[in-house]
Amino acid sequence: MRTTRVFTRLLPTVALGAVAALALNTTPAAANSGWWYSSLNKSKGYFTSYGDKTTACDISTDGYKALVQILTINDSLLYRVVDNYNDGKCTSRDASYFNLQEGATYQIEVCVVKNGGRPLDCRAHRFTA
Repeated sequence: MRTTRVFTRLLPTVALGAVAALALNTTPAAANSGWWYSSLNKSKGYFTSYGDKTTACDISTDGYKALVQILTINDSLLYRVVDNYNDGKCTSRDASYFNLQEGATYQIEVCVVKNGGRPLDCRAHRFTA
């Protein structure tokens, strides 16, 4: 009879511990940066953790190209994606190009650029890969 009472009292604690262990060992869902736009809304960019895919889209017919840069939180450039087309479509690169560390914080910077020029109209946002 005593063992039944002890078992009844311990069962909720054991069950709660099992649920907590399962939750801590579960892989987190892939994070996305969401769509971000250059400061004058001439280009947009996106990052998704699933496959580490970075996308750049030129959304303005103005002679500039869309540029999306992935930076560390200390502003060190990791890589960039340029959309050379002015057709409403986008250009993407995936993990085979550059693989970000999961759970780390980075910046996505969306700009416009002309050939040989420096990035203009930039806006940066932080995200977690």
